[in-house]
Amino acid sequence: MHIGRVVGNSVMETRFRMNFGEPLQVGEMLVVENGTSPDRYLIRVMDIEHGADADEMNWMVTEAGTILRSDAANDEYSLDNIKPQLFCTGVCSPLGCVGETSFKKTKTIPNHFSKVRRTTIDDYQFLKNSLGDVQVGNLRSGDQVLDFPVGITGRAIPHHIGIFATTGMGKSNLMKNLALSCMRLRKYGFLILDPHGEYYDGGEVGKKGLRHAGFPDALVVFSSRKLDGPYNTLHVAASEIQIPDLQNLYEFTEPQKECMQSAQYKYGDSWLIELNDRTVPQISKDLGENKYHEGTINVIKRRLENLFRFDLISRDTKLSVTDHIIDCLKDGKVVLVDTSNMYETEELLISTVLSRAIFEKNKALYGDKEEFDKLPPMLIAMEEAQRVLTEAKGSIFAQIAREGRKFKTGLCAVSQQPKLIDNEIISQFNTLFILGLADRKDREILRNSAKQDISQLDNEIQMLMPGEALIASPFTPFAVPVKIHLYEDYVQSVQRAAKEEPKFRKAPRDSNFF
Repeated sequence: MHIGRVVGNSVMETRFRMNFGEPLQVGEMLVVENGTSPDRYLIRVMDIEHGADADEMNWMVTEAGTILRSDAANDEYSLDNIKPQLFCTGVCSPLGCVGETSFKKTKTIPNHFSKVRRTTIDDYQFLKNSLGDVQVGNLRSGDQVLDFPVGITGRAIPHHIGIFATTGMGKSNLMKNLALSCMRLRKYGFLILDPHGEYYDGGEVGKKGLRHAGFPDALVVFSSRKLDGPYNTLHVAASEIQIPDLQNLYEFTEPQKECMQSAQYKYGDSWLIELNDRTVPQISKDLGENKYHEGTINVIKRRLENLFRFDLISRDTKLSVTDHIIDCLKDGKVVLVDTSNMYETEELLISTVLSRAIFEKNKALYGDKEEFDKLPPMLIAMEEAQRVLTEAKGSIFAQIAREGRKFKTGLCAVSQQPKLIDNEIISQFNTLFILGLADRKDREILRNSAKQDISQLDNEIQMLMPGEALIASPFTPFAVPVKIHLYEDYVQSVQRAAKEEPKFRKAPRDSNFF
């Protein structure tokens, strides 16, 4: 049954009139029937306006005054007499023209007074070819949630993913859903760097974490704190730390950088240990008498002492977990690195070393086509991503953002403040999960960097409730509205489905959950 008729058109905007009292919401998706044509237009409500059939321009203002005077006199005012004159106008953005199995961008307008109706699941069948196997929720139209799974394709992983929302809007819940889907599929390597300790066991009373997912063979945990369950102790070898890794933590002068470079050349892989263990006069003599000021060497040593006082850096390369983590990712597992008891310097160092090792390993395999083809796409997820993505130069994260897609290495940036991320870097994030964002500057940044046109969705983004999101991606025909699964519910549904299957099998890499 139709709810309105088209009353005004341009190619970029559709207006329709509907009867007074008919419910309508910003973000709701509707269908315009184009006469006898099998094609139909899919439109999205951007705004809603009141209207009235009246000769006077300000009739509604005048009538409101009459009602207020009745209120003051405690007289009841009935709208029954004027209801036929009242209506609402839906102001909509055309999403595209839908055929029986096709979808194309709108290049024309519907016929005069075309019928407007609400959508059904059948109207979205064309989306099945666009949405992928990493399921996160169900399709949403306004507040209505449809029984239509929504996910992202694995092809999006190396092209980088951004998850942006203010506090309390559901970023962590979304991340756990992504991880659970990856555990279920075993097709993609997913590294989660968790500085808050919320992903392993849920972090709060009543919340579930990844340990509750029911896929112990698909989850590997590393931690520097004691966890209530199986985990691996987190260590990296001193020989794995490179000068750019330290530059990601500290500001160094040019003489200090040159001194570290000379030490690396002199001492080889053990340069970091030698700088820490040797005295300033010994280092000065080894690197060339009077070549570097003692103050320069002292600054470097003080910073290294801060690093070595942590139990994270091992002098024994055999204790390093880096190769183990890379092997797990190659096997399509979810790897959780819990850094919640670390200081920020330690946590950033671990994140930098692991990310660089993964990227360089994948890059090295690029020349071996047979081995590279076997390599699953890998995603490195960083909480509070604005801390390491503020500058485009030098850092491994900036390099991955620019080159990662070629080497099957993607970044997943999780942040409350996209405006703090370098413009060049954020422009590399092809798939955006946009949850509620209150800050206008943040919305502008995403509007300018999104690969889908979301310029007309500002009202909808401001009105998003916790757990509601828009997925803007070049792999979908438009920004898809989604209700993210509550992780606790999703865990139960996935576990029920797993029990009904004869045996859980690793999914083929090109399969689709539809």
